Amino acid sequence: MAVWMLIGIPIGIVLILLLIVMAAPGGSVLNSILFEFKEYERAVVFRFGKYNRIAQPGWNFILPIIESFVKYDMRTESIDIPPQQVITQDRVKVLIDAIMYLRVVDPAKAELEVEEDYRKAIEEHLKGRIRNVVGNTELEDVYGNIDKINSQLKNEIQKLTGGWGIEIIEVELISVIPPEAVLEAMEAQQIAQRYKEAAAEEAETTKIRINAIEAAAGKLSEPALNYLYLQTLKEVADGRASKIIFPMEFTKMAQKLSNGLGGKDSGINKLVEQIQK
Repeated sequence: MAVWMLIGIPIGIVLILLLIVMAAPGGSVLNSILFEFKEYERAVVFRFGKYNRIAQPGWNFILPIIESFVKYDMRTESIDIPPQQVITQDRVKVLIDAIMYLRVVDPAKAELEVEEDYRKAIEEHLKGRIRNVVGNTELEDVYGNIDKINSQLKNEIQKLTGGWGIEIIEVELISVIPPEAVLEAMEAQQIAQRYKEAAAEEAETTKIRINAIEAAAGKLSEPALNYLYLQTLKEVADGRASKIIFPMEFTKMAQKLSNGLGGKDSGINKLVEQIQK
């Protein structure tokens, strides 16, 4: 009798239940009073319709007729939010698909504090928050701040579900799809940006090359510069052009350089002759 008093059941009711169990077929007796819950499972037990206890993992006695239970899985689960159309702050219609990860941490609250299935309640609340957050953000900022938006949605949902015994693990916007025309405009903008970056990189490379040439030229003497210049002219003269006309000062400079070298460079001498002709 002391054992039954611990669970708060009058002895008369206990005797009636024992008679019912004894009258049942042998194979169904244990199945009607003894239930096994796995390590990741908990059960909210009600007695006479009132909350009584949380059944833990292992074997648990659930008295027939006067007790009932609702089983909860404590593992992380995912809720796929159906795609919905949202209008951004700059009046662009986008199709948003999202997913949420959560787990039950307090099965009693999850059962007692939510009128309907907690999954459906959280899904509807998240859909409303997505419309609110994205609706107050321009499209470009949505793409540029996905992680920030995900974190904001998670925190806002957690404020609600904390009192329901639910922990929000993660909220992710899987895709944000704008209309086809907007996609084409965004692609064209990206191509133009790539061309712009390539042009800027080429200009920077040219600038570095010019600076290097200027630095090297600053260390050369005037005769050396003249010599290099005339070498370039010789290459031009040896090309396909049939005739090249030079100003008079070029001729004088070539003659001076040739004399300064003592006529040792036959290529320069030939170039001088060509210039003088």
